[in-house]
Amino acid sequence: MRVPVFPFDLTPKRRFKRIANVLRRHWPIANDISLMTAQEILARGLGYRDFHDVSQSSKNCSPDAPVPTLPEVRDNVSTSIFQFLKSSNVVGIDDSDIERLVMLLPLHKLLAFHSFRQGQTADIGKTHSHGSKVRSSQKSTEAARGVIHEASDSSGTVPSDSASLVLSKKFLSEHELDAIAEVVHRKAILRDRVLCSVLLSGIRQTELLQLRIENVSYTNHKVMLDLPATKADANRQRSVLTPVDAGLVHSYIEKNALSHGDYLFPSSKNATYPMTTFELNKILRSWLLEAQIDPTGVSVHAMRLSVIARFIRAITESTQVTVANLVGHIPPEMSRYYHSSRNKKPRA
Repeated sequence: MRVPVFPFDLTPKRRFKRIANVLRRHWPIANDISLMTAQEILARGLGYRDFHDVSQSSKNCSPDAPVPTLPEVRDNVSTSIFQFLKSSNVVGIDDSDIERLVMLLPLHKLLAFHSFRQGQTADIGKTHSHGSKVRSSQKSTEAARGVIHEASDSSGTVPSDSASLVLSKKFLSEHELDAIAEVVHRKAILRDRVLCSVLLSGIRQTELLQLRIENVSYTNHKVMLDLPATKADANRQRSVLTPVDAGLVHSYIEKNALSHGDYLFPSSKNATYPMTTFELNKILRSWLLEAQIDPTGVSVHAMRLSVIARFIRAITESTQVTVANLVGHIPPEMSRYYHSSRNKKPRA
């Protein structure tokens, strides 16, 4: 998905050029790149063909254009940098170097990520031409995008104040998630079956792509994934797959002759590199089409939020049933009645 870039972002010394300059200054290899090259890399990372495409598209950019989350944008920019380095035959660059570089980029400065962007963009043309400051009192909820990804703690738990936000987002229903799993397992492609199982665990895209064979272990017939550190986790190992999936993972690794140091999901173009976000989203799109689900706007991150929402619903429903059984209220509505009436004020 494209990140909306507005004319205001492209004015001299403004956001787009500033981000490109940071990219150029912190370039991870000795050979420097020009500002124009940095702008081309950034443009592709934001979903455009090149910088010219950005310039032309900005003239007709709608204030209501959908905006991907910052984690998704960082993943795409990482892929753009990786592809440029690969095309330039650069070797020896560690994935962590690219990740650190992308985290330095002030992508959040783009107008698309500002809560007041709708009010600003409506007047950008005339206010900037007169040299005055852009002002607006109109507010929106765009700043809430990506909150869930950043809000989850080291154990993967979503705080209660974030739970309502997850449930309010409509990405994939439980029926659609089940339909994807059914389609993938029916196709009987080992890689896709393992990949789908990992995605349905609610793993982050960056964690999934960086998984190596040494991150996989087996405990009590379950698969344990020692997730690569993407946050300040004290204890990063989490059980994310079921006992049934453990056999699949073992067969997949054995059939593909993967060994220590190999990526669990290598790129189809170069096995020494992990699968790119483009490849991953292309696979997800094929699953969606096979399951007769409209793929428009459905990303790996949206799938993660959908899984989190399902977990929250399951926990909530389980808690309600447990409480109802303990107090002898078989219909859950009776328990909810007592819970709601607890806070009612007594009549005078």
